Amino acid sequence: MLKLADPDIWWDTVERHLGDSRLPIALLTLAITGALGIAAASEIGIRYFNTDWNFAFGYSVQRDRGWGPFFALWGGTVIALITQGLVGAALMRIYSKPRLWMRAVSVAIIGSIPMYVAALALVLLPGVLLFAFAFLLSCGWWTGGGRRLLGLGYGEAPEHVVVSLTISAGLMLLLSAGLTP
Repeated sequence: MLKLADPDIWWDTVERHLGDSRLPIALLTLAITGALGIAAASEIGIRYFNTDWNFAFGYSVQRDRGWGPFFALWGGTVIALITQGLVGAALMRIYSKPRLWMRAVSVAIIGSIPMYVAALALVLLPGVLLFAFAFLLSCGWWTGGGRRLLGLGYGEAPEHVVVSLTISAGLMLLLSAGLTP
């Protein structure tokens, strides 16, 4: 189990399978499954969460809400991960590096594994704190993946993470604003 928490094992696996036509399918499956965990745990927490935290944070259970928000979160998370990878690859020219599309998408999707796992805690409202920590851990995974798979330097990789997250978040905000009635 500890080996699964080591990002180098994941980067080794990606490097071994870069020429394999099944890699995009495996990455998409990982993104869809991870996003499903995030959406399902969030939905369970929203519909059925019922403890003293409700009163502390002014939270109210929403048992009768529709399924639209669940599917929006699920699909939006998958799209956000792929967008982050595509933006990350597009930015590579800034660092005088080639655009390695599959590698960049791999970094975005695999780097999100800590968030996939921590998202299961979103069933409970305090799980948000764990998820915030997992996001910071994912930032480290994305930085390491950028160094390992994209060939970025130690000073470039953290900057690349921040810029790719900022641009992809902006694109997702524009997308969601365009889809909102």
